[in-house]
Amino acid sequence: MVKMGDVIADLENGWSPNCLGRMAEPEEWGVLKLGAVSFGTFNETENKALPKHLKPRPYLEVKTGQILISRANVTRLVGTITLIGETRDRLMLCDKIFRVVPMDPAPIDPVFLTEVLRLSDLRRQIESKVTGTSPTMKNISKPALLGLTFPLPPLPEQQKMVQALTDARTSGVQKREDAVQARAQAWANFEAAVYAAEDVQDAAPLIAAAS
Repeated sequence: MVKMGDVIADLENGWSPNCLGRMAEPEEWGVLKLGAVSFGTFNETENKALPKHLKPRPYLEVKTGQILISRANVTRLVGTITLIGETRDRLMLCDKIFRVVPMDPAPIDPVFLTEVLRLSDLRRQIESKVTGTSPTMKNISKPALLGLTFPLPPLPEQQKMVQALTDARTSGVQKREDAVQARAQAWANFEAAVYAAEDVQDAAPLIAAAS
């Protein structure tokens, strides 16, 4: 077992100035809202525009490939982890989100870390460490996250596990799509058969009269 603090360099959080009540335009700087990471997939539209009178902090700009972890939320969403697959420019980290600072060289695959923190045992560890009296806004500290423990196989084995998981998910998606198509085709066949049967019934009196 290792601690998360043994396999990453640090966790850093950002800045939450008073922003405008709208999403940043493409040419504007914006600050991420907590909703950008709340559901395990990065959502760049969850941001607020930085007012013109405030100077942006480029070192807080989030980038593709970075790992973000929610620092505050309702208990079940505290510690939600997201690997940024794609993002627009000029979006900054807010102070309710941690960004993982990787080691160089990194002893842990970023996707492996992302998936491990979603395991039920890690969720139990996270939820046991949350603090705060408000039921709608709990928090977890940096030391608490860095203290999370989990098994760490060698890096090549991590990458094999990640690939196997990715392949299984891809296969599952394809099977679901095939099932949707099969159900749609079955319904179309049923509908066609119903109307075909009606046509046969309508034709029966005419055939009888003609004979």
